[in-house]
Amino acid sequence: MTKKQPKREVLDVHEEPVFAVENGITPEQLRDLIRTLGSDRETLVSAVQALRLKRL
Repeated sequence: MTKKQPKREVLDVHEEPVFAVENGITPEQLRDLIRTLGSDRETLVSAVQALRLKRL
């Protein structure tokens, strides 16, 4: 028997503006991240945190 992986939460197109504001990035930056990394919410949050650390 194989264990099923829990379904990952995906960012919906309608949530993008709110997600961008909540995470301190522009909608354009978010769209670039989605094109590069996909729409997995956890992955995007990690990428935004990495961007913040780079800015410091």
